[in-house]
Amino acid sequence: MSDEEVRDEALTLFLAGHETTAIALTWTWWMLSRNPEAEARLHVELDEALSGRAPSNEDLPNLPYTQAVVSESIRLRPPAWAIGRTAVGDHRAGDVRVAAGSIVVVSPWLLHHDPRWWPEPEAFRPERWLADPTERPRNAFIPFGGGPRVCIGEPFARLEATMLLATIARRWRFTGRSDRVPEMQAVITLRPRGGLAMVAVRR
Repeated sequence: MSDEEVRDEALTLFLAGHETTAIALTWTWWMLSRNPEAEARLHVELDEALSGRAPSNEDLPNLPYTQAVVSESIRLRPPAWAIGRTAVGDHRAGDVRVAAGSIVVVSPWLLHHDPRWWPEPEAFRPERWLADPTERPRNAFIPFGGGPRVCIGEPFARLEATMLLATIARRWRFTGRSDRVPEMQAVITLRPRGGLAMVAVRR
C-alpha cells in the first residue's frame, strides 16, 4: 500500500473500530442478561482460566466460550449490518445483471439470520461456535465483510472485544433495567435506539 493508503487504513482502524466494538459489546451485555445459562457458562470459563487475574493474549486459547459469545453476539446484531461496494465491471449474479458503477449492498444481518445456515437463527446460542464450522458456507458469516476488501481491523476487533468482555465479566455482570427489547436503529452501524441502560452488579 502507498503511504496515503496506510494512513487511511490507520484512521479507519482507530475511528471506525472504536464505535463498532463498543456497540458489539453493548449488545453482548444485553444478550447475556437475557440468557442466564450462557452468562453462567461464561463466568465458569473465566473463573477457571483466569483465577481472578486480568486476561492476556496468552489466555485466548483457554477462552473458547468467551470468543464464542462475541461471535454469536455479532452474528445476531452485526454492527456493520449492511456493506456497500461499487461494481468495477459488468457482472452477472444468477439472473441479475450488475452494471459497472452500480452500488451493490450486501447485508450481514440477512446472512446471519438465514435458517439454512443457522438453526434457530434468532436464538442466542454461543455453543454453536464450538461445533465444526465446515457445516456452513464460509460467507454465511461476514460481520467484517469478505474477500480482498475484508476489514483490515478484524483481528484487532476480535482481540479487543474478547479481552474487554473477559476483563469486565470476571468481576461484573449487567442486568437490564426493563424487559423491553431495545429498538434497533440501523444507521451506519446497528445500535440500540436511545442507548441501552443497564445496571452493573459486582459478582
